[in-house]
Order: sequence, then C-alpha cells, then structure tokens
Amino acid sequence: MFVKHYFYPTVKEFMNQHVSKLFLTSTLRDAVVLFQHNKTKLIPVVNQHNQLIGIMTHSALFKALLQDISMDESIAPFIKHQVVTVKENDYLYDVRQLLTKHKVGHAIVVNKDNCVSGILDTTNIIKAYRSKSELLTSKLKMTKKLKHTLQTFLDTTYDGYIVINHKGKIENINEAACGFLRKPGNKLLGQLSSYIIPELKLEDALSIDFQGEKLEAMVVGTHRCLVIKRKIYENNQPVGAMAKIIYQDLNKWKQAVNRLDDLEQEVSSSPKEYPLTASTSFDLANILTTNEQMENIKRLARQSASSFSNVLLLGESGTGKELFARGIHAASNRSGKFVKVNCAAIPHELWESEFFGYADGAFTGAKRGGKPGKFEIANNGTLFLDEIGDMPLSMQGKLLRVLQERELERVGGNETIKVNVRIVAATNKNLEQMVANHEFREDLYYRLNVIVINIPPLRERKEDIPLLATSITKKFSHLMGLGEVTLSKNALHLLSSHNWPGNVRELENTIERAINCVNSDTLDAEHFSQYIKDRKSLQSQSSLNVPKPTMQMQSQKKLTPEFFRFSINKTEKETIEMALKQTGGNRTAAAKLLGISRSQFYKKLNKFESEMELLQ
Repeated sequence: MFVKHYFYPTVKEFMNQHVSKLFLTSTLRDAVVLFQHNKTKLIPVVNQHNQLIGIMTHSALFKALLQDISMDESIAPFIKHQVVTVKENDYLYDVRQLLTKHKVGHAIVVNKDNCVSGILDTTNIIKAYRSKSELLTSKLKMTKKLKHTLQTFLDTTYDGYIVINHKGKIENINEAACGFLRKPGNKLLGQLSSYIIPELKLEDALSIDFQGEKLEAMVVGTHRCLVIKRKIYENNQPVGAMAKIIYQDLNKWKQAVNRLDDLEQEVSSSPKEYPLTASTSFDLANILTTNEQMENIKRLARQSASSFSNVLLLGESGTGKELFARGIHAASNRSGKFVKVNCAAIPHELWESEFFGYADGAFTGAKRGGKPGKFEIANNGTLFLDEIGDMPLSMQGKLLRVLQERELERVGGNETIKVNVRIVAATNKNLEQMVANHEFREDLYYRLNVIVINIPPLRERKEDIPLLATSITKKFSHLMGLGEVTLSKNALHLLSSHNWPGNVRELENTIERAINCVNSDTLDAEHFSQYIKDRKSLQSQSSLNVPKPTMQMQSQKKLTPEFFRFSINKTEKETIEMALKQTGGNRTAAAKLLGISRSQFYKKLNKFESEMELLQ
C-alpha cells in the first residue's frame, strides 16, 4: 500500500475537472468558440445526460474549415467516436501504459454511468509524478531526521537499549548498551543477541506466549541490572523485540520501592481504604445545599451509586469532588474498599507497581511475596482516580486495557488476576481540550465519560455560603474544644459577597484561621474583611503574596508556640494552594514557582492532603 499510495496516484487527484462540452446539436461555430476560449486540443461531446458520445478534436475542426463548410453546420460528421476512457480511481501508472498502447496523449475521465467528469493528458501525468516524487523525497528526509533524533535520544540516555528483529539479530543498540557490553556498536549490529548476551534471553520475547511487558532482575556479566522486555509490532504482527537495561543508580530504585512500601503501610492503616457505609460521614445526604442545581447533582450521584458504570467528576479545585466520590461509594452496594489514588502525586517510575502491584522477585529490593496494586486492593470496591488529567499518556493505555478486560498482571509476574473495580475519576481540567491537543487518550476519555457529574463552583451557588459557613464554624469550634462560636449577620453577608476562587476549601480555611486567631464567641465582618481585601488584591495582581491575619486578630490572640506552628503550617498550605491555582494544577510548575524540588513539593502536598477532608 505504501508504494501504491506514493508512486501510483489516482486519476482523480490530477485530472482537469473544469471541462467544456459540446452536444450533437452544437455547430462548428460553437466548437470554434470553445476551442478559442479553452486553448485545448479536444472537447468531449455528450448527450443530454452528460454521457460521453465522442470527442471533437482540434484537427477535425481544421479539416472542416479547410473544406469550406458552413460554420452553422452540425459537428456530428466530425465527431471521433473511438475514445480512450479511464475511471477516476484508476492509477496513473496504469493510465500511462494505456495511453502509450493507444499512442494518444489524452483520455476522457468518466464515472460508472459513463458521464464525463474530466480530462487527463500527459502533462497531468508528468505533474503528478513530479509532485509525488517531491513529496516522497521530503518524507524520506523527515524519516532520516526522525531516525537521527531517536538515535541521539537513545545515545544520551543512561539506560541501555537493544532492539532485535524477528530472527533474533541486533538491529539497533545505543551507546549505553555498548558501554555495558564493552563492545563497539559496529561489532554488535547484525549479531545474534543469544550469542552476544545470552543471559538476557531477549529472544524469549519473540515467542507466541510472550505478551505485554516483562520486568526481570538479573546479573549480566558482573552487573546487577533490571531488564524490561517488550515485543515490537508492525501492522499488528510481531517483527522483533526490545530490551531496556537499567544498571545505573539501582540503589535509587530500591529506595523508591521502600518508600512505596512505607506509603502503602500508611495508606493501609488509614480509614480511606476501609469499607464505607451509609452510616459514615460520607453520606451524600451530608452534602449541605439549598441550591436546586446541587440538589439535582446529588440525585444524579445517588442514582449512579447503584450502577456499575464509570463516573467522571468535573469541577474546580475545592468544590468537593472527593466527597461526592466517597458518597457514591457509600451509597452503593459494593462490598470492597474505597481506594483513593492521586494521579499527580505518584513518581513516574512507580506508576505500574502502584496500580498493578509487583510479583515476588520482580526486581532488586522487591518485597518478599510481592505487593498488590491499587486495583487488587479496591477489588469489589471503588477506585477513585483523583486528578486523572495528570496521568501520563504512557500509563493511560495500560489503564484502559485493565478497564476493558477487567484483568491485570503484576509487574514481573505471569499470573492473570481478575478484578471487579468501579472507577470514579475526578479532574479540574478540560479533558476534551486535552484530547484535542493529544494530551489525553480519546479512547480512555470515552471509557471514563459515561456518567458525568459537573460540580458547580461556590460562586455559582452563593445561597449555600451561609449554610456552609455556619456548619464549618460549628465543626471547628467543636474540634478545638471551644464553646459555641457563631457568625454575625454582617460576617455572613461579607462571606456571601466574596467569589471564593478556592471554593469550599478556601471558605473552610478562612473560617478555621479566624477561629484560631480571634478570642471571641462571635466572628464578625471585621475578622474577615482584611483577608477578603487581600485576596481580591492578589487576584488582580496575580502575585503570590499570602494573605495574613489582620493586626487586630494578632493583637487579640495570645502568642504561643502552638499558635506559631499553626501559623507557619497555614501559611505554607495557603502558599501551596495558590501556587497550584496559578499553574492550573501543574505540580511540577508549582514546585518551580515556589523554588523547591518536586520531591519536596510532593512531601508537603501529601502532608496537607492527610488533614481533615472538606465538607465533612
């Protein structure tokens, strides 16, 4: 098909579609006018249905004029009825041979009904071949450039890469692999991998039984290394295999695995993964609202709880997407756990083991007996994929496969594990736009986009602010062991007038700050006015100045070491939230904006995410 497409263009691509036509009733005068106007050597003659009868040639017209025939005579005696015709979808290569055979330089293009649709001559054919030749040359240059770019990338990576063909011979190898084997590339290309590096057993990946990707820990020569093998396909047919050899900085991998185990220990002891029932605080009924749109959303969430279909929660940061996810699980009849995964907080190299787990001995430092992934932990329950828009493209395809087949294999394992997991995903990003920009897989988007719940921002349901503010104030005063703290009418009016770009999360933080900073049983407008003023100024200036408590608040509150630590934590938390908002939720960009490393940023983010959830 490649040759046909580039070397054998079709007639339709290059024929002349703007064709003048003569009829049986046309006169020689009509023919003279058309020839003079079109500067052509022939004109098709058609009937009233545009079907071809023959052609009137330039030479036939000259012959008639030389015979001194009247210009008003019919062209009928001079029509040539033996005409070479071709179809629109014929290949130019075949047409060229046809014209050569009949020793003519033109052909009339007709459709299946013998109606004229164009004319093709040798000039069109020459133009077509020149155009396609230039296009092919351009694509060849581009292919060479891409190959050079790929080879440059492979040669600059620290990991070794080896590619073999279907016969097991080495077709490509990068400099890191050459250094690992201590042999130059020109001595390795074309050699059998089983001869050059038998311990690798890369030819095993060519077998019919080998599927997907396999990670192994092994010793090659004197090196301990991790090897990832994968089969290579072309047009759905296996044509070779590749191996990625990781032999540098293995201690970092071991540390990462140990860190993952520590996180798993923390998560497994957290109530976030225990079965939730309708009697818990995560009941959908506990979502406070008087807004009609929110009531409809709650009804939709309650209806979706009885379904097995995936749910996609959309909404700005701080609108309560996780609370809806937990409420949907609590209202369902699923007996398994609710498992939350923050797609933006998992290091790229740990994605597969985090989601799918790993088998015993999968790699150096792996836990004895292996470790189940999030899918196994959430079996018969709900897996909440928070910030799904931040999931790497490389993982999206693997996630899609598990969602479709409802089965998985642990990293480094061969056993197929069946899973029954209900997916609830959430994001504050525009996934449709990400699909259009090729930043999110379209097939995964449609797999998730079954039941869509769009949670409105707080500014679109301001009638809920007094209800929420009163509930939040009551909650924090109870948690802090204080008496009954209330909000004045002026305070409620001021809070209701603010747009709250951080939504319920920002409202909650603001009230919590005020309760900590003010020694009073009543929170008034003055306790919030400076914050709201600073917040509006921050929005207009797009700067990263953290709002601070008013001087009045500071003077009223007795300074203690506890208050000092609280103030530092609150300031740090708000700074991180603002950095995330300014960068559209991009963790890497937010860390860069704050001038800290990504690992430091994730550590702080995880600390704050472990605090009490919103809207409870």
